[in-house]
Amino acid sequence: MSLAIDGWNIPGFETRVDASVKLAGGDMSGFGSFALSSDQGVKPGLITVKTKIPMLDESELAALIAKSKALDENGARVVYTITNALAEAYKIRKAKFDGEVKAIELEEKRAWQVTFKLVEVQSVSEREQQQLDEQASTNAEPQAATSNDDVQNKFNEVEGP
Repeated sequence: MSLAIDGWNIPGFETRVDASVKLAGGDMSGFGSFALSSDQGVKPGLITVKTKIPMLDESELAALIAKSKALDENGARVVYTITNALAEAYKIRKAKFDGEVKAIELEEKRAWQVTFKLVEVQSVSEREQQQLDEQASTNAEPQAATSNDDVQNKFNEVEGP
């Protein structure tokens, strides 16, 4: 299965792509509740890639390592657009390198076994929360202004010291 990062195909052969999403929850048994677990939301997705890059393609390995180390103008790791059928099924569109990028020499195949992880950035749940936060802030501004004006008007109506 192939995977592309910003349109750049991950080099190698026998490429395996795994995806996962953690459904966070906590154990509630023993808290006097009938609930056995608590729902703590959906965590960002994780893509694990394993591929073999021929030793003749050392420049391809170097390019992959350079992409994993790349930083944006703010000094944060670069967020890439991911193209892969499995990632699409998990609705993972944007991701950045996470953890270690590991290469092991395979003498019998004259290749490197390369393993790395990509963690989802701006997951569906993060985008939903961002939309809710934006909506809440636009709804809260008029209320705050009106409440303040009401208090000020009542203060002005009162006579005396």
